[in-house]
Amino acid sequence: MKKNDQFNGKCVGYNVEGLGIVKHDGFVFFVKNMLKDEEGEIVITSLKKNYGFGRCLKLTNVSKHRIEPSCSIYKHCGGCQLQHMDRYEQRNFKYQKVVDCFKSIAHMEPTIQDVLDMEYPLRYRNKVQIPVQFENHEVKMGFYRNHTNEIVEFDDCLVQTETSNKIVQAMKQYLKELNCGDVFKHVLIKHAHRTDEIMIVFIVKQYPFKQCEELKNKLMNEFPSIKSVIVNINKRNDNVILTNEEVALTEKKLIQEKLHDFYFNISSKSFYQINPSQTQVLYDKAIEYAQLTKEDTVVDLYCGTGTIGLFASPKVNKVIGIEVVEAAIEDAKINASINNIQNIEFICADAKEGAKEILRRGEKIDVVIVDPPRKGCDEDTLQSIAAMNPKRIVYVSCDPSTLARDCALLSKLAYSIEVVQPVDMFPLTHHVETVVLMSRVKVNTMF
Repeated sequence: MKKNDQFNGKCVGYNVEGLGIVKHDGFVFFVKNMLKDEEGEIVITSLKKNYGFGRCLKLTNVSKHRIEPSCSIYKHCGGCQLQHMDRYEQRNFKYQKVVDCFKSIAHMEPTIQDVLDMEYPLRYRNKVQIPVQFENHEVKMGFYRNHTNEIVEFDDCLVQTETSNKIVQAMKQYLKELNCGDVFKHVLIKHAHRTDEIMIVFIVKQYPFKQCEELKNKLMNEFPSIKSVIVNINKRNDNVILTNEEVALTEKKLIQEKLHDFYFNISSKSFYQINPSQTQVLYDKAIEYAQLTKEDTVVDLYCGTGTIGLFASPKVNKVIGIEVVEAAIEDAKINASINNIQNIEFICADAKEGAKEILRRGEKIDVVIVDPPRKGCDEDTLQSIAAMNPKRIVYVSCDPSTLARDCALLSKLAYSIEVVQPVDMFPLTHHVETVVLMSRVKVNTMF
């Protein structure tokens, strides 16, 4: 077999990125946009030592779960990988992805619930980050083509809000009119769904630039929902997008969002879940699994701006939030204040060191809620969690592979998995969020 050879094959499943798996002559090929049980004529596009990639030239057997992608740039943009799957098949793919991770990485087969998905999986994102390129006196704004720095322009991104899309088109027009496209690297838009407040961040190579005030005024006149405009000065030549050097062009430096009865301040660099509707589903499930009582003390590890901890606070005696990013801790304290929450404490520390600080205090911890970044927790942090001897651990994860790895280690530290709940936070993409409830089997005496 070599590149450009063709063969007939059948898709037997998916890899973690949603590519179809086709086996031929003892080789595994990954084929984009092919659904399970579909058959077709495939051309080899590249070969590695133990696997290859292919492209389907023609389907000879089409799945009943195939739908026509709604997006005009779907084939070129790397953003939404699963638009060719119907709702059933997306749920099935994400469920099986979680199952396979636990089976292959953790060697466990826990109870896994059906995926909690969205009935209307469009217009859900509250944040869009648009690269800007200036070439041959032309401004280009769009998303990167998969695995390249080539910009694919768009008129309407279906997972962004309609207002965000209109702002992108207006920005492109104004950058051209004001002749300042060469200054820009990115434009960041944050759109709070419940309050309809919008923040625009100009990410630029230099500041000031003479058209800045006029650009701000044009945008705010056209879009009254824009409440905050920030300039982020980025002179770097790497992939870092936001730096610490910022200037506010408006009196307001923040926007505010609402989840249930809580308000949250959002700054240019605040982490906030992308999908507000499913965030409520995710956090409600985490709180349900925590089985909180008024006597409980809860640790919210990797607390960010304090969202899960604030959700838990009315149901418990005390919450301790731990987060290494100082700016996030300051935001968390403000969020507690504006919601009049007094039974929550925040510690600015690495997760492992924060957990050790609680151990040094000798506080009795009933529940630990952990929501780490994609890389998961290191072994020391997991041992520190187990050393606190909570009755329950609620693990929220955006990566089922690191989740499975960490759950396997926690199972060796006297905790067993009760239930696993996948939540579709990112419809039309291969990503899946997961909540796991683990219960203490016996009191830890090894620490």
